[in-house]
Amino acid sequence: MTDPKRYLLNFGCGAMTHKCWTNVDVCATDPSVYVHDLHQPFTFEDQSYDAAYGSHVIEHLEPDAAKRLLVECYRVLKPGGILRVVVPDLEAIARGYLDALEQVALDGEQREGRYDWMMLEMFDQLVRTSPGGRMAEYLRRPLGEDMKGFIAGRIGNEALLWSEAVGTKRGTPFGIFKRVRNRIWRGIKGLQVFGAQACVRVLLGEAAARTFLHGLFRASGENHLWMYDRFSLRRLLLQAGFTDVNTCTAFESRIAGFTSFELDVHGNRPRKPDSLYMEGRRG
Repeated sequence: MTDPKRYLLNFGCGAMTHKCWTNVDVCATDPSVYVHDLHQPFTFEDQSYDAAYGSHVIEHLEPDAAKRLLVECYRVLKPGGILRVVVPDLEAIARGYLDALEQVALDGEQREGRYDWMMLEMFDQLVRTSPGGRMAEYLRRPLGEDMKGFIAGRIGNEALLWSEAVGTKRGTPFGIFKRVRNRIWRGIKGLQVFGAQACVRVLLGEAAARTFLHGLFRASGENHLWMYDRFSLRRLLLQAGFTDVNTCTAFESRIAGFTSFELDVHGNRPRKPDSLYMEGRRG
């Protein structure tokens, strides 16, 4: 029987890995992750996969880089293979913002929390200059049950990650090793950045040193570099060569048995409720 890892590709997987998929990302969050820079072509053979899946990945790339990545997905998919792409839904976020604006205009302080949160959803990950940005600061505040429910309904379990270790495997040997390794790596990287920033400060001044740090952060991959709605995402898949491009829900897919992998769903709930789901087929 063919090893299922040979024909299911999960690119930009982050922590959402599955043993039945080839999990690919720029850094390893699990021993099964194949480390690869998504700006570069895949090393996989042409027409070697039956399905490819990327969740909340392409918005972290410049539009041209996102298109190249999807063209690579087209190359490695077999004829008839399915590409599934999941992104933050710009249309839904914009509509949520407009709704929050109308409500805050009518109810004032009672609706300020929802308005502030929708502003963060629209802009924070586009403009932040430090890990977590203003969104992390907001989530660290004492929040009422109404706001907790509202935020969880917008971004799912991610709302809990700032206060709880949800799904981080903290107690496993790999989790312990990963934390130690990351601390060592951050220490080394911190020394390198400190030295480079000091040189920039001496040569160009304090403002240039701050700009240097901001530039490093924006190159780290945390920021959103573009956003997509149902029109622009469909157009991107068509430009990459895919046909039969359609939107779907977290619970629908033309990838056989997809919901059983629980990559987009957890139980009876979407993992990322603010998402737009779209699939295309290699002709």
